Amino acid sequence: MDPGYRDLIEALVAVADPDDRIRAVWLGGSIARGVSDAGSDLDVILAVRDEARADFETGWRDWLDSVAPILLAEQVPGVSGIFAATTIDCLRLDIVIESVRELAGTPYRTRLAVIDRDGLTDQIPAAEPEPGPDHDRIGALIHEFHRQQAIFPAAVVAREDWLLGVVAVHEMQRLLFQLFVACNAPLPPMGVKQWSSRLTAEQRRVLTELPQPTATRAEVIAAMLGVREAFREYGRRLTASVGVEWPDDVDAAVTAYWRRVSLVD
Repeated sequence: MDPGYRDLIEALVAVADPDDRIRAVWLGGSIARGVSDAGSDLDVILAVRDEARADFETGWRDWLDSVAPILLAEQVPGVSGIFAATTIDCLRLDIVIESVRELAGTPYRTRLAVIDRDGLTDQIPAAEPEPGPDHDRIGALIHEFHRQQAIFPAAVVAREDWLLGVVAVHEMQRLLFQLFVACNAPLPPMGVKQWSSRLTAEQRRVLTELPQPTATRAEVIAAMLGVREAFREYGRRLTASVGVEWPDDVDAAVTAYWRRVSLVD
């Protein structure tokens, strides 16, 4: 990681240490798991007194400004007590605020104590085993694949909207990536920006070799046929390996439609 993160941690501790509302400070994320690298953020978890939680969260931006000069900052949408910030030096800092009484049910099980005034680390539950493949999730990805395949001939080819076609190809490639990841579960805990690490060597090769089209008829159709073939081949194989039934009737109906519009033989 950038050596500036050490200075950022020291600055945060210097602000947190005299603040009696803060009962503990932990490092979380990839640092706590021992796998941080140049792309990692600084993940910090704060435990504050129960009665101070609301006020502390309300004044989070002022508190953050006291730690370092901040370039960008926002509360993570739809989630209470989680904030993402970028410093003026483009260091990335994510902060989770928890009250002391929330610790027994915290989802953040892996953490390293920096300040722990009351021995609160002992209240953190042990990490639970990661679940295996989610059959509903896998089924939803296959459903979305066929839904978008049924749209492509009319929305892209008939309209000759090749810019939309480029987007459609990339969406199909993203769905294939998501299918690979879902079928690879359980995976070790990792950050959301870890993409290649979630794949096998063969899966990385498959995705890397898929054509990336420009907005022309020939390239868009060729690229869509390529990702369609890959999704159907690996989708059938992977779903069988994890006990999910491939929807042959749906696949046959979409393929028949593609034949009628002369996209496949």
